Amino acid sequence: MTPSIFPRIALLIVALFAPRAGAESFKMQGSPVVAHVMVAAAPVLRKQGIDIRVAVEGSSTIAASMLGTGQVEFALMMRQLTGEDRARFPEKELKEFQIGMQAVALIVPLDVWDSGVRVLTKAQIKGIYEGEITNWKQVGGADLPLKFFNSERGRGVWELFVTWLYEESRKAPLGKFPITVDGEDARNTVQFNKGSLALAQINYIDGKNIFGLAIKEDSGEPVAPTVTNCVNASYPLMRPAMVVTGERPVGKKKKIIDFLLSEEGQTIVGQSDLIPLKDLAPK
Repeated sequence: MTPSIFPRIALLIVALFAPRAGAESFKMQGSPVVAHVMVAAAPVLRKQGIDIRVAVEGSSTIAASMLGTGQVEFALMMRQLTGEDRARFPEKELKEFQIGMQAVALIVPLDVWDSGVRVLTKAQIKGIYEGEITNWKQVGGADLPLKFFNSERGRGVWELFVTWLYEESRKAPLGKFPITVDGEDARNTVQFNKGSLALAQINYIDGKNIFGLAIKEDSGEPVAPTVTNCVNASYPLMRPAMVVTGERPVGKKKKIIDFLLSEEGQTIVGQSDLIPLKDLAPK
């Protein structure tokens, strides 16, 4: 995967593409992570006579609800449909298509890695987030201040992390940590700050300047942030990126799905800090 092609964007954005004469227009709503893909795909789709309106607002559950009630034609979600989603709209033949996967790691610079810190337990991570652990020696490293850089509250990376840590994002304490606005910012911040720790997509781990810490749940073995461990579902900080329709897509709806799954569409997925499907295929 290549670094993100997107500028730093606030959480709540609305990308509107005005319908052209003769073009078919579709409304989409949901996750900003998937919305970034759609915004990048819009110019290509326009050449095929397809205009899209992408609204970034609400959760995956809200997006599914708006799809079910006919307010949008596509739900952009960071999870698969649940039985409850389907039960709410039994008259709908909801169809879901995975376009990639989001995976987030706790990244550190070379000095922390060389001090021997290679894994953190869930309890230790919670201690860091709650300000109880402030020195790397508390987790087996050198006597060095631990500088945690949080991801921007409300963004996809932050939401995935705190939902895993606290089960619900609303239970996460506010904290007073400095913020990184995207993966590239997190990588640069960690690379040039000794003793630092931040959240970033796993494609920013290079094994030279940036290292990803393994995670040890309350029980079990440490699991490293690798694509292989995302594929076998052993790594906890990952989730699928989904596009959902209210019925089996045909016509230009199908063209949208076909493009997202094409080589060109999957290149856009990879440039959006998601793991494309080709990298998720069993080796």
